[in-house]
Amino acid sequence: MARYGWNERIVTIAEAISSFMKQSGLTRKMRHDSLGRAWCEIIGVDLAEHTRLSRKIDKGVLRVEVDSSALLAELSGLRKAEIIRELNEKVKSIYIEDVRFRLGSNF
Repeated sequence: MARYGWNERIVTIAEAISSFMKQSGLTRKMRHDSLGRAWCEIIGVDLAEHTRLSRKIDKGVLRVEVDSSALLAELSGLRKAEIIRELNEKVKSIYIEDVRFRLGSNF
């Protein structure tokens, strides 16, 4: 007669931590935090204060709100390709195919 729990698969500590991180949402939060840090490094802290990254990346698309039309023009026109390339270099756990900028409010 087997005792309760003896027939269950034994998991490593790494597997247990990984499972906990996924179930608790910490994995996603850590990815978003690393994306935010990379964002600040790429565009600079001063400009980053005038942007807001979406919490979700949908099919490789990162959505970003900016607080001025001048910044919208600079980021979406002049620096978009550079931003995508550098984000993918700095944050290996997330693949960014496109960044879509829009004018936002409530900054």
